[in-house]
Amino acid sequence: MRYFPIFFDLKDRPVTVIGGGEEALRKIRLLMKTDAVINVIAPDLHAELAANPRVNWVAKAYHAGLLDGAALVYSADASLNERVAADAQALGIPVNAVDNPDISSFIVPSIVDRDPVVVAIGTEGTAPILGQGLRARVDAMLPQELGDLARSANALRERVAETLPPGNRRRSFWYRFFFGDVRDAYLAGDSCSYLAGVEKLLQSEAHPPTGRVSFVALGSDDPDLLTLKAQRKLHEADVIVHDQDAPAEILEMARRDAVRVPVKGELYDGTADILLEEARAGRLVVRLSLGEASLEETVSVAAEGIAFETVPTVALAKPADVIPFPLRDDIRDAILRAAS
Repeated sequence: MRYFPIFFDLKDRPVTVIGGGEEALRKIRLLMKTDAVINVIAPDLHAELAANPRVNWVAKAYHAGLLDGAALVYSADASLNERVAADAQALGIPVNAVDNPDISSFIVPSIVDRDPVVVAIGTEGTAPILGQGLRARVDAMLPQELGDLARSANALRERVAETLPPGNRRRSFWYRFFFGDVRDAYLAGDSCSYLAGVEKLLQSEAHPPTGRVSFVALGSDDPDLLTLKAQRKLHEADVIVHDQDAPAEILEMARRDAVRVPVKGELYDGTADILLEEARAGRLVVRLSLGEASLEETVSVAAEGIAFETVPTVALAKPADVIPFPLRDDIRDAILRAAS
């Protein structure tokens, strides 16, 4: 990853745009979604920019002193791009020269806007059409009311923090809020079911947590062969106890704050004790193994009365398991044997 993805707070901060044509207009349309102070330097302004009261036309001719105090700089004048980029970087100001990533210190991703929910998709400038295509797909997936749901959640945040302790109970509440019946009721405009659902969720999560263990057996090291259920378990897990050789690409699919515990994956190596300790503490545990779930581990968990389940993944077919398609000679010989 060459470019580190961040979201930059522009509330009441000045952003300087050099250029007043179509390229500048595209950038300013995006900046208009923020609370930035928009300053433009250009000999002439596009009619849409000239009519916009939020656009401050501060100068017609560019010089480096006009960049002082800017939080970000956009250069949308091809004749000035290299000069502006050099001046901004000398002042320590992030700069984007339109269509010229080699001299830019930041680039602008494709964005799906459901304010305050924003999804940014970047390809590090290598494949902008791919980024646009992914944006279109994500845009079609997300309901327009998603931002309103997020604001509704923000209004509940203080109450949830007072009612539920940090950890898996609070996390479980929010997961069920955003991906369960409460969300469906909100998006459908059913306020009664929404409010009742929130109360029900708070009550159900107020009880002490119950730990459980999910045994996820990897059939291969290909992340694409994980089932949806296996992916969900990784997202939910507080602790992931995994074989030392478990693929890093699959471990990356887990929550960043999940505790990862590597084990040898051998008989009587103490793994069962780790599972029992974590589950007794009320944590959601995933035992990620390269082969089938260990009988010793599953029996140990079951004997303690701890809830558990096994979650298989899709295994790659071995060459010996592949049945060859019959050739014409095979079919002919089979017919002759049947007729004889």
